[in-house]
Order: sequence, then C-alpha cells, then structure tokens
Amino acid sequence: DARITNFDACTLNPRILGFKSTVSSCSTNEISRTSKNSPASLGNTPNCIDVPSAEHAAIVPQGARRRATWHLARRRPRCRGGPARGHDGGELSMPFQDLEPPFFPELNSANVALYRRGYRNFREGEARGAIGEPQAPLQKPLPKPEQPELRAPPLVGFGTFNEFKDARGVADAAVIALVNGYRLLDCARLYGNEAEIGEALREFRVDSGTSSRADIFVMSKLWCWDMAPEDVGSACRRSLQDLGLSYLDCYMMHWPVQMTKDSHLVSTEHGGKFDVQLVHSGDMDKLLETYAAMERLVDKGLVRTLGVSNFGVRRLRELLRRCRIRPSVLEVEMHPYCAQPRLLEYCQNEGIRVVAYSPLGKVGYKKPDEPNLLEDPVVAAIAEETSRSPGQVLLRWGVQRGCTVIPKSLRPSRIQENRDVLDWTLTISQMRRLDELDRGYHFVTFPWFDVEEDSEYCTKSGRPVCQPALTPGWVDSHGAYHNIFERSGKPLKTGVFLKRGILKNLPSLGPEVLPACCHGAKNHLITDSVVDDIMGEEVCQGFRDAGISVSKIVIPAIAMDNAGEPSTEPFKSAKWFHYCVDSVLKAGISKNSCIISLGGGVVNNICGVVAGTLYRGIHLVHITTTSMGMLDAAIDFKQAFNHECGKNLLGCYYPADVIVMDPCVLQTLGARHTLNGIAEALKHGLTQSEELVHTIVDPLLEGGTPKLFDEYYFENVCKHTIETKVPTLTHYHDSDYNEMVPQYGHAIAHAIEHLSWHGGRSALLHGEAVAIGMCATAEVSWLLGLCDQETVDKHYEYVGATGLPLYVPPDMTVDEIMRTMSYDKHYVKQPTMGLCRSIGVMATSQNGSYAWSIALETVKDALERNVCKRQTACMSAAA
Repeated sequence: DARITNFDACTLNPRILGFKSTVSSCSTNEISRTSKNSPASLGNTPNCIDVPSAEHAAIVPQGARRRATWHLARRRPRCRGGPARGHDGGELSMPFQDLEPPFFPELNSANVALYRRGYRNFREGEARGAIGEPQAPLQKPLPKPEQPELRAPPLVGFGTFNEFKDARGVADAAVIALVNGYRLLDCARLYGNEAEIGEALREFRVDSGTSSRADIFVMSKLWCWDMAPEDVGSACRRSLQDLGLSYLDCYMMHWPVQMTKDSHLVSTEHGGKFDVQLVHSGDMDKLLETYAAMERLVDKGLVRTLGVSNFGVRRLRELLRRCRIRPSVLEVEMHPYCAQPRLLEYCQNEGIRVVAYSPLGKVGYKKPDEPNLLEDPVVAAIAEETSRSPGQVLLRWGVQRGCTVIPKSLRPSRIQENRDVLDWTLTISQMRRLDELDRGYHFVTFPWFDVEEDSEYCTKSGRPVCQPALTPGWVDSHGAYHNIFERSGKPLKTGVFLKRGILKNLPSLGPEVLPACCHGAKNHLITDSVVDDIMGEEVCQGFRDAGISVSKIVIPAIAMDNAGEPSTEPFKSAKWFHYCVDSVLKAGISKNSCIISLGGGVVNNICGVVAGTLYRGIHLVHITTTSMGMLDAAIDFKQAFNHECGKNLLGCYYPADVIVMDPCVLQTLGARHTLNGIAEALKHGLTQSEELVHTIVDPLLEGGTPKLFDEYYFENVCKHTIETKVPTLTHYHDSDYNEMVPQYGHAIAHAIEHLSWHGGRSALLHGEAVAIGMCATAEVSWLLGLCDQETVDKHYEYVGATGLPLYVPPDMTVDEIMRTMSYDKHYVKQPTMGLCRSIGVMATSQNGSYAWSIALETVKDALERNVCKRQTACMSAAA
C-alpha cells in the first residue's frame, strides 16, 4: 500500500493539474475507499484516481486535509462497467455528483468535464507525474530519469527577468530558490542570463547531490528576431547550450511578433529599449510557420512541450485549430489588476496551464502614474487578516485560481516567503474581493503588439484574428495601382487596376488591361446609353488603336429617374440580359473572347452574368464609371440582374479578370452619385478602420463638397477602401464577420430605399439609404449596451460631414419600415445585423459570431430615437 496524506481533490490527475479552479476546502467524505463487499460502493465511477504530488497536495489547508490509505492497482485499472479497484479488490470511488457547489464552490461544469477528461487519459495509460515526483508502481514502468514523461509546470516557479542587469545575481538567487524547494525556472534568450542560470543549475545539482534532470522544470522562450522558421532550431540550441541541458521541458514563443535579424536591444533602461524593424505583428499564417518549426524541435527530442506567451483567446483559438502539437502552456501577465478571467477559463477548458508573470504587479521600475498593487488597500487588509505578506496574498490568489506563478526576487528571505503559499488558502470572500480589483491594467506593454486586440472581447479590433486588417496593393512602373482579391475553394480571383487617366491612354495601356489571350479574339464592350454618349466610342477606339478587336453593345438608360438622376436600373432585367447574349453570339465569340463592361453597377452586373453564362464562362473585365462601382459594387464576385419578383434574384458568383478604375471619370457625375459610393466606403470605415473614416471625412471637412470631384482625393479613398475591403472577400468563408461587414446598416437601409421609390415619396439612392441605416443601426447597438453614446454620436457626425442624409425621411413611418424589413434576406423571424462596438470595431457575441438577431422592439426603439433626433434637428434649424 502507498500511504499519502493531505490529498487535494482538485489535483485528481496530473495531466490536468492546475488547469481548473482550485478548491478552497474539502471534507472527509469527498473521496472514499470501500472494500469490494461494502454497500457504500458508488458503483460506476468514471475512472480511477491518480496520486498527486506532495506540492500540489499542499494546496488545501491543514484543517481540511484528507488523510487516507490508498491501494493502487498493480494492473491496468478497470474503467468501464464498474469502479476502479486496488490490488486487494477495494474500490476507489470518486462521486462526481459531489463535485458541484456548494460542496466545491469554485467548480463549474467545464471543470467537471476536465476531471472526466483526465480520467479518460489515465484509462488510456497516460498517467503523468505532476512535477516530477515518483509515482507508485504501475504495470507500465516509469520512464528513465534522462527521458522524463510530460508533466505540467509546478504551481510556483522562479522568474529570471531582471531588467537585463546583474546576471550573476540572478543566478545566485536561482540557486537559493532551488535550495528552498522551487522546481520551475522561467528563462528566456532575451533576458541575457541563460549561461549564468545554467551554471546555477549545475551548482545546485552538485551541491544537493541530485543527478536527475527530471527534478527541475525549465522553460525558455524564442525571441522575436529568431522567429523566422529557419532560425528557430539554432535559437533553441543556443539556449540549451547556455543552460547546459539536453532538452527543455517547455519552449515558448515569447511574443506573436517577428522582428528582422538586425533588430537589437539598445538600452537596458526602463525594461529595455529596442531598435526594431518589424516583419509582422500578429500575422497568424507566419506565426504558424514559426510554430511548425517549434513542433519539429519536439520531434527531435530537444523540447518536451510547447507553449506560447502573450497570446489572447483569439490567436490561441486559431493556433489550436491549425497546429499539430497543442501548446501545453500559456504565459501571460496576470494579477488582480489584470485578472483576465475569460482567458483563464478558456485555457482551463482546453487543458492549457496558465503561467502568470508579474504576479505581484510591477515591483521594479515604475512610471509615475502607475499603481502599486502591493500597496492596494484591499491586498493590505487581506494580508492582515491572514497574517501573511501582501506578496503572499497575491501569489496565493494566483495559485488558488489554478495558475502557476513565477515571482522573482534577489533577496533570500523574499524568495523563501514567495514559495510559502501552498499550505494555506484564501476564503471565498477574500478571493472575491481580490477578483473585484480587476481593471484590465497591464504593467507590461509591448509597443509592437496590442495585447488587448487579441482578446476575445476586445474593443479595439472586431475582425477575426486569422484575417488581416488590410491587403496592401502595389504600384507598377506606369504608376498604376494594383490589388487582388480572391477566395479559396472554387477559384475566384480578380485583379484591380487603378490609375488616373487610364481611359485616355488605352492605346498604350489597353493590352495590360485585357488578358493576353484576348488580344487576338473578338471582344465585346457593353455599356448604357448615358455612358455611351460620354465616352463609349472613345473607349472602343482606344482598344482598337491598341490592336484589340472590340464591338459595342448598348443597353438603354433613362436620363432622369425618380431620384432626379440618370439610371439604368429599370433595364437590369432578363430581357436586356438576353439582348446582350444574342448580340454577342451574332457578332461572334470564342473561348478567348472577353466581355468588357463600361458603366455603373447595373452594367457591371449584367455583363458579369453574360460572361459567366456564355461558353460556361469567358473572360470578363469591368471598367466601372461610378463611385458606387469603384468603392463597392464592382469589388465583389457577385453578378446578378432583377426579376419581376425581386431585385438581383438571377445571377452567379463569377470573378472578373480585372476591374479597371479611372478616378477622372467621376468628374462626369453629380454630387449625389459621387456620395452614393462614399456611403459604402464609409461603411467599411465605421466597421473596420477608423483610419479609413478620417481618410474620407477629414478632407471634406476642410475642402467641402468640391473635394468630392478632386481626382487625387478620390484615388486615395479608393485605394484605402479597396485594401480594407479585400480581406473580407478573400476570407469570406472563414467567419460571418465577412458577411456582416458589407451588410452593415443594410437591414434598415433596404427597407427605407424600397419605400422611398413608392407612394410618391422622394426617392433615395442606395448609398443615401445606407447612410441612414448605419445611423439607426448604431442606435440598436447602444440600446443593446454594445457601444457607448460617443460611438453613436460619431456615426451621425461622420455621416453628416459627408453631406449624406442622417434621418428617416419624414414621408415614411417607423411601422412601414418595420413591415418592409421582413423581406430582407437576413430576416429570420427577426432582423439579423452586424453591430459596431466602437468606430472601426465590429461587436462579437460570446460564441464568436458577428451576426446579432435583434428583437423587433429594439429595432423599433432605435428607429424612433433616430426620428426624435430628426425632429430635434429640425426645431434647432427653425430656431
């Protein structure tokens, strides 16, 4: 029999040790051993229990410890169909129903699931030591000391960062820590003291007579300028050489940032100053390439487990989804001022140990306005109540949450004091008071990475972490701007060719616009009568002068619609689609022919369906001549025309080869049609990038309406909008974020736009309705508590600065809008919308979705708030 005492029910299995909330008290009835004939047997226990180490057993207070004799099975324990039994046949029973509050007040269903997961791991013969202590004999022999089995870090470790100073002093302190029972050293290449720490390890092992490497858990970290996959192996070997080790227990990625090799530390003042050139900051694809190189270190036996540091939920979730070897450790800043409860819960549910650095706050250098956690009145009061030091209270708080803490000190008395946090507990009330100190405050900041942006519930970035904020374009030798958007799966890829004056220079640039295979084929330019009168023949002749055969097909347009503007919308129909198809077939076509659209969204859409249909798909080039086309409609794969039953009901997803944009042609538009596209660009700013908002709005505030016709202004807006929108197209299937962004404000806008064209009302262009819809949607977000009033006010401010409408028109009612909204394609029993948390940031729900199902009453209240603001504005104007 193996006799153990001080058993802690929260350390049932070392595989999950510390990955859950810590129990503050236990009863003598928590775990029972019964003889095989005892009626007290609980029957089908999910699995047998494992023996915890002495250190983790000490996590429970003396008065609540369970002293018992445990009979460990000498054969593989029974796992299903009956309880586990000892070698004498006695049952080992653990009633899971007793793991619920109030018996274990800090456990939840997710923790219980982890217990069961741990039992299953044991059943599979995967019992592992918690911190390297020997286990009772099992059928499977223990590993050799030189090849220890995987294990979790101890609950208390020794940190070795000392502001890049006194490496010898840190090494001496590490020896003192090891002598006082520390069995975890947290190292990093950046700290500049791994060679001295290696000497400390050798000194301790000689002085203590300890020859087993397995007794000490050593972690190190890969620094940012060694993140190139080809540099990972050599960086790890340098750390191993300096530490004098053959393997690391855990090797971590220090920050999700890669710097160039010539980046370097230039000063050790105030935590270090760096001369840095970034390769990337938070790019998941590149991070995964680095992580794959770290995985190969495990394959080679240089590293036992992997970890990451300074990752948030969003990047951690993406890493777990795509990696081969799961990280076992996440090291982050964590203390009562920065409790990160959601991150901790996520890691516990995923079986990842959280290692808390700076568990005492910032003890060394401080900025004048930084708080002092050790002197916080709540911490001081609890320290007095427990007769412990403030530092011990903070460390115990971390341990009791199931974290590993890694304090650092050079003073022997403080080193010993920091280790003395395992044989006592804080009460539930004291834990709660410390939890309430959380203010999301980070003492450690890193100029090249925003930690908060990686939080699942951040307020600084609303896009999926696997998706870049921008897709930068490039400028060719002719000064033309290019970009590409594409989508995985069925090949969808379109190039963007933007240059001022390109339509005047088609004799020289035409061959670059059309795919090379089309130069010798019959090509067909389709335009509308309004655009044809302005530039149709000139564009055709430009291609002909370049040696390219082009015929022209013209569909009708009206000079003035209900909105008082030229429009082709009434002719976006099956009749004119068939007219275009017949005209192309009669003129002649081959598989290398190209359909060239010249016009706005209607012409672009009809041509897209024509090209996607003829010969099951021929080449397509859009030359878009409206702001709506350049900023929104043409930047997509959707092609469609109308049916008498509704708008855009017939069509396909078909990529254009190239979209050609010439900002100079916008001078032929009126202000309303120019603003029509600006509204869609502003939509991407409000949802994705506040910088884009200022690119649009600031010049208009300075230069007024005439700025709309400045080709340089519009070129800049086009480039910034394209680069912001392209990621939503390329990553469309990765997240509903990419569906909700382009639909922002549209659930309300579509209803307003439709009503405006009926009943003798003043007709609105699409962008004008979207502007109103975005303001009303901001009201929805405020009513749900997702954004503050300032965000709502900024919606009205920015939209108003462009000259677009802000309010529901007075000639339609809220009830009419509500009824019409039910026909929206995203309406499922009630409206579904994307919402903003702040300017440039989309709100996400707890399940990670960006689509919010909104109660009808909430939408109605939001519209009524918008109407009230219109009435207030009218009264102010009248006064």
